Amino acid sequence: MKTLLDMRKSIRTSVQTEIAFLQAQIKPHFLYNALNAIISVCSDDPDKATDLLLDLSQYLCSSFDFQNRGQTVPIGKELELVRSYLALEKARFDERLNIELDVPEGLRELVPPLSIQPLAENAINHGLMRKMAGGTVNLSVKLLSGQLVVAVSDNGVGITPERIEQVLSETHSEGGIGLRNIQRRLLKIYGTGLMIVSTPGRGTTISYTIPRGNPSLDRAK
Repeated sequence: MKTLLDMRKSIRTSVQTEIAFLQAQIKPHFLYNALNAIISVCSDDPDKATDLLLDLSQYLCSSFDFQNRGQTVPIGKELELVRSYLALEKARFDERLNIELDVPEGLRELVPPLSIQPLAENAINHGLMRKMAGGTVNLSVKLLSGQLVVAVSDNGVGITPERIEQVLSETHSEGGIGLRNIQRRLLKIYGTGLMIVSTPGRGTTISYTIPRGNPSLDRAK
């Protein structure tokens, strides 16, 4: 019979495996496109090219930080990764992509690693860039009634209810790898998963809540 310690070790190992798998999903075409975006501004704006190279370096460093594969990381670290990713995508899509951040300063809460960037990636690639005109992605992080609420919204093409069910399904094997990975980890750590609200043709909001009673929130009070 497994002891409580054995169960905790089993969950920790499972979560680490999930994170390693998600890290492996960093697509070569994203790096190719990011480098092309940087090359395109080198001659006209060397300073911007330098900033983008720093963003790419930060993105890769955060993504492949194998020393930090625990269940949670400081949210500031996760937000550094997201900001670097968004800067690279903005350079790539320019006027087709608008970015809005609603993130208060001084947050000390803990979140699962690689739990926000894939939400932004999903919003851009599967929501906004399927529209000729592009659109806006909004990242919001708030403390509401002692709970941390992370939400990524877009005004893109939207998702059908059937597709939402497939994305979050354990049995469906096609597409939605990043979202399904986050869903599994959230359920293992907190017992609650992703919430997806979408209207086809108008946009999508994907959010998750770290519930009250989580040690990272209690410590921040």
